[in-house]
Amino acid sequence: MAFLKIRILGLMVLIVTLLIFVLSGCDQFNDRYAIYKNANHYLNLNDTVKYVGMNTCRECHDDIYKTYMRTGMGLSWDTANLSKSASVIGEDSLLYDHHEDLYIKPFWDGNVLKVKEYREKSGEIVHERTEAIDYIVGSGQHTNSHIYLSGQYAYQVPFTYYTQDHKFDLPPGYEDGNNSRFDRKIGLECMSCHNGFPDMVMGSENKFTFVPDGIDCERCHGPGEIHVMLKRKNILVDTALYIDYSIVNPAKLPRELQTDLCARCHLQGTMVLQPGKSFYDYKPGMRLSEVMDIFMPLHEGGKEDFIMASHYERMVHSNCFSYEDHAITCMDCHNPHITKSETPVNKYNQVCLNCHTSPKNECSAKEADRMEKENSCVACHMREGLSRDIPHVRIHDHKITIPPTAEELQKERIFKGLFSVNNPQTDNLTKARGYLLEYETYHPDKNFLDSAAVYLEKTNNKGHKYYFNALINLYFLKKDHDAIVAMAEQKGIRYFLDSMLVVQDYSNYDAWTTYRIGQAYENKGNSLISGYFYDKAIELAPYNLEFRNKYGILLVKKGELNKAREHFRFIIDEDPNYTSAYVNLGYLLASQNQLNRAEEFYLKALSLDPDHVQALLNLSAVYYYQSKNKQAKELIDRVLIIEPDNQRARMLNIR
Repeated sequence: MAFLKIRILGLMVLIVTLLIFVLSGCDQFNDRYAIYKNANHYLNLNDTVKYVGMNTCRECHDDIYKTYMRTGMGLSWDTANLSKSASVIGEDSLLYDHHEDLYIKPFWDGNVLKVKEYREKSGEIVHERTEAIDYIVGSGQHTNSHIYLSGQYAYQVPFTYYTQDHKFDLPPGYEDGNNSRFDRKIGLECMSCHNGFPDMVMGSENKFTFVPDGIDCERCHGPGEIHVMLKRKNILVDTALYIDYSIVNPAKLPRELQTDLCARCHLQGTMVLQPGKSFYDYKPGMRLSEVMDIFMPLHEGGKEDFIMASHYERMVHSNCFSYEDHAITCMDCHNPHITKSETPVNKYNQVCLNCHTSPKNECSAKEADRMEKENSCVACHMREGLSRDIPHVRIHDHKITIPPTAEELQKERIFKGLFSVNNPQTDNLTKARGYLLEYETYHPDKNFLDSAAVYLEKTNNKGHKYYFNALINLYFLKKDHDAIVAMAEQKGIRYFLDSMLVVQDYSNYDAWTTYRIGQAYENKGNSLISGYFYDKAIELAPYNLEFRNKYGILLVKKGELNKAREHFRFIIDEDPNYTSAYVNLGYLLASQNQLNRAEEFYLKALSLDPDHVQALLNLSAVYYYQSKNKQAKELIDRVLIIEPDNQRARMLNIR
């Protein structure tokens, strides 16, 4: 009986609790509505507000959705299909990279876009690799580039279609012997500008569980949960009189916040994230500098050039942008919901004529010259030219200026350093990080490392963990392993492993620092301490396969073969095209005299990368051991073509 009373009492408590919960839910909604009615800031900037997706927006804004989906942003990313592709693919669609001696041929296999890479020797195909394309990036107004997934890991494919010239060529950065083939990682920085927000796996560089199909409404308007909830409750705002603070309307933002919104993706440079921030963190209505500072090279004199996504950086150098009374913004000329081809040409001229009305501001060009340019201000003052970073692409320079004279163009062009375009007040530590990232990403020039060292010395934040991370990175790039080891031992190994380098984030800052310290110890011959740091790096970034591969190699050297095998197997299960893991598994098997199985793994590696030097050398050693001297000699000859000074190949070649 007592037990029954307890059960009844418990049921009554549960009913009361549910009733309170329902009532509190109503109160919570009413409270939110009251806050909404009296709001003077955008409510959807709160981290708790969820994204709802473009199709939800379409329920009320179908007309805007339809025009937007014809714009470059609306067409920015999609699955690889015939309707998305701008490429004109035929039998003559063939690239040849003479640096790598590789042919690249895109083709349609039914409705599946594929690319075949192959090499010929004496009229016979000696290497062939075919991959199916998963995604096409680019609207097709300038380019289509191509992405494939190996497991859930995103990589770029080595061909791009350049729409303006109707031709195939290598992607930007792949030219002049830098063809990274199928190994260029597509990470969050890349995808967060070219696409809506994906679901990236924490502790990886390029693993995604969800990839959206294009830049969506909420990238410019912010997450829509509150807005949708209120509208479905029929709680409306007369936006002709008031600002609807449930969702960001960029047109209602102050000028600096409006231009920051555009700069988020139309300012391509070296992006240095603020401590604790990721590429997910910027939302419309925020200052961009709250999340990142974006650095670009500053030059003086000579002929100016510009990169594809430098619209904001070029515009800030224009008098039209800094003119106090009538300073323009991106949205004076561009309606993000309507494509350029549907925008009347006179709209652009009218923006200029809003200021250039008095006789002293009128166009000084002769009427005949103006008519030759179809009376377009843009044609003369925003000249079209080739971007310096992407071949075969012509865009308008967004620095609005009087065309330079021949004398001005002949002046020497002098590099003045990096500057933060969106935040002139950036601190010395951030500047140092900018120079380090510029060195790693774009310009491996020793002067950038020297500049980073100067700013690190100037910083007032020497107690900040990011200072330590940056200093370790500087020494790592300089290959000063002694300095790294000295820093690690100054406070004690356990302090760094247990207390300091413990944060897991999307940028993997602590994981990379831990990994670099591990490499320094390995290079100094201390495999025990090196293993501790590699193990910690994997704990922080378990899906950074480079960390696991490096640790696996160390374990093989230490004779811990079973543990090494687990790491190599993990890599291949995650990313079936991770070449080095097959090479290392082959070496492990060869060391156990399982030569036939080792040969299988080496051949698999070479099917993915025919010029993988370690795979060629290791397989040649297996062939020599099996008295297959001819096959071994062919592999050694290939190594000596790739690396003429390779000492191991020279030694094996004597046999």
